[in-house]
Amino acid sequence: MDAAIPCGPGQAAAPPPAPPHRVAMTEGPVGPLLFSTTLPLALALAAMFAVQLAETWLTGLLGGEALAAMGFAAPIALTATSFGIGLGAGASAVVARALGADDPGVTRLSAHVLWLAAATAAAVAVPGWLLAPLLLRALGAEGEVHASALSYLRAWFPGAVPLVAGIVALSLTRAAGDTRFQGAALAGAGLLAFLLDWPLAFGVPGLLPGLGLAGLAVSAALSWCGMLALSLRRLRRLGLLDRLTMAPGDGFAESARRVLRVGLPAAATNAIIPVATTLFTAMLAAHGAVAVAGFSVGSRIEALAMVAFFALSAVTNPFAAQNAGAGRMERVQEGMRTSLLFCAGFGGALGVLLWLLSPFLPRLFTGDPAVAASAALYLSLMPWGFGAVGAIAVANAAFNGLERPLPALLVSLARTLAIGVPAAWLGGRLAGEAGTLLGILFTNLAVGVAAALWVLRATAPAGLPVLRTSTPG
Repeated sequence: MDAAIPCGPGQAAAPPPAPPHRVAMTEGPVGPLLFSTTLPLALALAAMFAVQLAETWLTGLLGGEALAAMGFAAPIALTATSFGIGLGAGASAVVARALGADDPGVTRLSAHVLWLAAATAAAVAVPGWLLAPLLLRALGAEGEVHASALSYLRAWFPGAVPLVAGIVALSLTRAAGDTRFQGAALAGAGLLAFLLDWPLAFGVPGLLPGLGLAGLAVSAALSWCGMLALSLRRLRRLGLLDRLTMAPGDGFAESARRVLRVGLPAAATNAIIPVATTLFTAMLAAHGAVAVAGFSVGSRIEALAMVAFFALSAVTNPFAAQNAGAGRMERVQEGMRTSLLFCAGFGGALGVLLWLLSPFLPRLFTGDPAVAASAALYLSLMPWGFGAVGAIAVANAAFNGLERPLPALLVSLARTLAIGVPAAWLGGRLAGEAGTLLGILFTNLAVGVAAALWVLRATAPAGLPVLRTSTPG
């Protein structure tokens, strides 16, 4: 039996060991650390997005109108989801910084974050459900396409609470460096949703009527409930949660203030992207529903191709936060250089690969030649900017992790509303559908370079002060 060693005069008690499965991002070689934490998440995201591609194929079986309806509904759903992603960014930054500084109040902070996530989700879901018909009409959805998109959103919004709470819960596991669980949870949720897609969308003869496009939303909501339940259990094992059932009072306001200081700008940063996508969709709708359907197919393929960048940016947030909390800004700078070099190299390789495959890939997801041609156009142009988009994601994640969300917000504003929307509009006027896509591509490249230079300068050891970390009460 181990005996406790008493502290002599002037001796401080050793801090208790961290719970298993936590990863300290403040020690060890930076490159291998980023690789080892990014790889499992990237593999899981690849599996999740592969499932989403399979769902695109299933949507295609429902007909071309269903694909167009999903093109209209997806930006609205993504805008709502962005609140969860933004809160997750704020939560990850604040909790990871607290872990890096050995803050004893981190457990209570985590519980407060989850209450905040649930309340925010409900505040978004209710007006979203009520306003869905008006939003779809504003985008240009009409007739059967409008009806299908509305049925999807009316089934999707009730699942927003477990979705947002689950996203935030997973961000807390990532703050502790546990990307393996986050990856497994996301991939598992995607797989469960896919297994439920067919019976809910197409029905089971004699047992269950098909719900059409709405069935895909119901299956997703059920999978998010499972993801949330498993995430809460994992947080307990990580030592980040033990009082979830307490009333959100005792210090809740101060915890919310800390998270929202980063989370609100981060939510706005993430919301800007689907808002801009909504505007791009409206611009493409002027060229017909086929252009919207092709954009929807191309975007799903893009999501799968971008998983490495998404995973790296997800790791960048807690990496920057933990090291800033420990006062090790030189590691943050090294991590940014390594990450941005990866974005440039891997992004160029993706551009070549998808340009070569662009005539063939869309045919796997639609039998409509016009939609396939539109998606092929997307894939022949947009992948050349994937590396720049990755650099933007990494830079924004670093700024959020350092609790400096304003630069991330400005970068996203430049990429979308300030430059992206005008460039896409002008391109569309000059060269139709291809011009719209070229306007978006030009913006991604220009803003990506600017974001990379900004974050390298800002994360230099002398570029940022070490922020004071404290947990109230």
